[in-house]
Amino acid sequence: MPGYIEDRWYTKKPDPATGKKRKTARHGQGKRWRVAGIPGVRDRSFDREADAKAWLKESATDATRGTFYDPRDGAITLREYVEQHWWPHLRKPPSTKESMKRRVFLHILPHVGHLPLNRIGHDEILAWQTKAERSIEVSTLATTWRHFSSIMQAAHKAKRIPANPFRDEDLKAPSVPKSKAKAWSPETVMAVRQALPARYRILLDLGIAAGLRQGEAFAFSPDDIDGDEIRVVRQVVRINSRLGFAPPKGNKERIAPCPPALARAVKEYANFFPAVEVTLPWVDPDRPNLAWEDRPRRTCRLLVTTIRTSGKSGGAMNRTYFDDHVWKPALVEAGVIPEPEVETVRRPGKATLKRVRWNMPREEGFHVTRHTFASIVLQSGETVTQLAAWLGHSDPAFTLRTYVHFMPKSGSKGLAALGEWVAPGAGGAAALSAASDSPQILPSARSSIDSVDVIPGH
Repeated sequence: MPGYIEDRWYTKKPDPATGKKRKTARHGQGKRWRVAGIPGVRDRSFDREADAKAWLKESATDATRGTFYDPRDGAITLREYVEQHWWPHLRKPPSTKESMKRRVFLHILPHVGHLPLNRIGHDEILAWQTKAERSIEVSTLATTWRHFSSIMQAAHKAKRIPANPFRDEDLKAPSVPKSKAKAWSPETVMAVRQALPARYRILLDLGIAAGLRQGEAFAFSPDDIDGDEIRVVRQVVRINSRLGFAPPKGNKERIAPCPPALARAVKEYANFFPAVEVTLPWVDPDRPNLAWEDRPRRTCRLLVTTIRTSGKSGGAMNRTYFDDHVWKPALVEAGVIPEPEVETVRRPGKATLKRVRWNMPREEGFHVTRHTFASIVLQSGETVTQLAAWLGHSDPAFTLRTYVHFMPKSGSKGLAALGEWVAPGAGGAAALSAASDSPQILPSARSSIDSVDVIPGH
C-alpha cells in the first residue's frame, strides 16, 4: 500500500547513547502525525496516530481506484469555485454563456455562494429553490436548476466532492407547464405586416415563408438565395451589447425553402433598400473564450439594415432595438398585444426618464413566425421529415412533438377504409336490418358434418 506515516515530534532513529528517540524542532507544535507519500494525494496531518492510520488506509485504496476525494478541495466556497475555476474555463457558445451568466450570478450565487461545495446537499438545494422561486418564474428556475446541477457535476468530476447532490432521487427539477407552439392566422400576419415599417416588413416574410429565426433573418443576404432554396449559413448574435456573425443555432447550416413569391419580394425590397456590406467579428462556437478583438472578421451583404449604417455594427440589426422599437409597437397597432405601461421618472438636474413596460407574452415574439411557417407546411401535407430538415432539427421526432397539433386531423382516411370493410358498398345498413328481421336457419347435424374439412393430423 503506497504512503507512510511520519512522527513529526520525534526522530525516526533513536539516540545511540540513550536508545531513546530524540525530540525534533517541531516537538509540541502543530499536529504530530503526518500521512505522506500517496501518489496524487496531498499530505495531511493528524493529532492521533489512529486517525492517521485510518486516513492512510482509506486514501491509499481510493487513490489506487481513482476515486479519492480530498475534503479540503471541497471546502472552497461555491462562489470561489465558480468565479475562479468553473466560469473562466466554461466552453459554451458566447451567446449561450451570456444567458447563463445572468442566471448563475443573479439567481444562484447570491443565495448559496457562501457555502462550501462539500456542504451543499439535499437541504441546501431545497432552501435555495425556496428563495429563488420568490423572484423568478418557474421556466427560469428550471433552467437555473440545470445550471446549478452542471456546476456541481463539474465539481464532482474535478474530484472536489464525492457526488453531485442534484442526482439525489428525492430532488426533482421544477416542472414547466407544457404549452403548445402558437401560429398566427393569415389575418394576423396581414395586420402585423401592415403595421411594420416598410423597411422591416421583409423580415416577417423571411420568418413566415422560409422559417428563419430572428438572428438568421437579420443576417440574410440576397446572395444566399440559390433557385428555390436559401442557404442558411449565419446569424447575427448580440454578445455583451456587441454584434457579431455566428453560425446558425447548434452550429448547423441548412437549406431552407425559397418560394417564388419570397424571391420576388426580396428582389422588390432590394430595389427600394439596397443591400449593405457589413463587417462584423465571427463568433466561432469552438473558440468560445477568444477575446473579442482577436476574433476574425467576416463581411456580408445584408438585406435588412438599420437606417444608420455607420458605427461598430455597420448597420446590422440589434434584436433589442428591433424588439422594443419595431416589433412590439407593430403588435400593438395590429391589436395582438395591449398598449404598454409608460412610467415617467423625473430626475433633478437630468432629463425626464420614461420607462416602458410591455405586456407581450413570449409566444408573440418573432419566433411565432417560425411556428407559423411550420403550421403552413404541415397543413399543406408536407412530411415531418422535410419540415425538420427545413427547420434544422436533427431529430424529426422533436419536430413532431412540437408541431403535432398543427397537422391535419389524422384518422379520417383510416376510419373511412375501416367502414368499407364493415359495410362494403351501398345498402350495408339496409342489409343488416333485413337480416335482423329474418329467422335464423341452423344447418342440420348431417350437413354441418359434411361441411367440415378434416385435415390429417389435426
